[in-house]
Amino acid sequence: MNNKPQPNAFFFLYSYDFLEMYLPGCGRSTHTIESYRDTLTLFKRFVTIEKRLDLRRFTFNDCTCDFVFSFLDWLKENGNIETTRNHRLMGLKGYLDYCAYRNVAIESIANQIEAVKPHPTIKSEKPVLTDIQMSLILRQAPNDRTGRRNAILLLLLYETAARVSEIVNLRVSDLHLALPESYVKLFGKGKKERIVPLVDKLPAILHTYVQEYPASLGTDILFYSMHRGRPEVLSVRSVEAILRQYAEDARIQDPTLPPKTHPHMLRRSKACFLYQHGMPIEQVSTLLGHSQIETTRVYAKPSLQQLRSVIEKIIPKSDQEQLPLWEGKEDEISKRLGLR
Repeated sequence: MNNKPQPNAFFFLYSYDFLEMYLPGCGRSTHTIESYRDTLTLFKRFVTIEKRLDLRRFTFNDCTCDFVFSFLDWLKENGNIETTRNHRLMGLKGYLDYCAYRNVAIESIANQIEAVKPHPTIKSEKPVLTDIQMSLILRQAPNDRTGRRNAILLLLLYETAARVSEIVNLRVSDLHLALPESYVKLFGKGKKERIVPLVDKLPAILHTYVQEYPASLGTDILFYSMHRGRPEVLSVRSVEAILRQYAEDARIQDPTLPPKTHPHMLRRSKACFLYQHGMPIEQVSTLLGHSQIETTRVYAKPSLQQLRSVIEKIIPKSDQEQLPLWEGKEDEISKRLGLR
């Protein structure tokens, strides 16, 4: 007898396993997992609040293409832009792919939703921070114990072009501060290890920080907060809130700062800075921990100065001023334009 759930099974039957076991087991970041959780939570609200359906009776068979289109329209009505709606659609597809893996009877439903195309979007130029703007943000940290910790965390995040999840999970033992070969060991997606050099004054700054903070408490957690008298790893959302607050304070002095500053912007800014100052894209890719160089190409944006230099090399130079191409042919050109 086949006891496997059929397509008329409870739609959220596998949501706990998907969020709490499968995604962490695949090495997905906390941010990615929370994004999937938010998508399924919004979908649940749409089912129960907007459609007023009994959640316990909502099945995989009820998740039709039309129902998903209605969900996306509901998101639009609630102020979600195209990229956000596309992101939610991809989240639903990811969950259904997992469900189809768990139960082949759901595969046809997953394939139907896979056919729903994302809304076309215009890819706008993503903003980056200059070194001066980054310095201004760091100066907003108060000169106290928490402020110094925050400033050093953001400095390390920027200088290593790391993912925020990689920084918050650092241990003191991941730092190698002996000169001149100072480096930090980062663990990226899929627990892939990579080595990133620490340059300039950063090793000395980190050495002082370790002695004043983790070593004084006997903890190996590099960046922590105190909870009930015990050091605990800072959450990604805490870092996002810290950066957002400092950026808002800095924007009073520099209104040109991007309106929405987030940790990934620091990673993008450093990658663009290195590329624009001569680092080959292959080395930028290694620094970022990308498995494919094509992923890095979104950061390979030439600066205006780079473009200007290339154009100036191509344009022929002459000691004499170049005459316009139409010099002496004004009458002929006027006739061709229907003019007198």
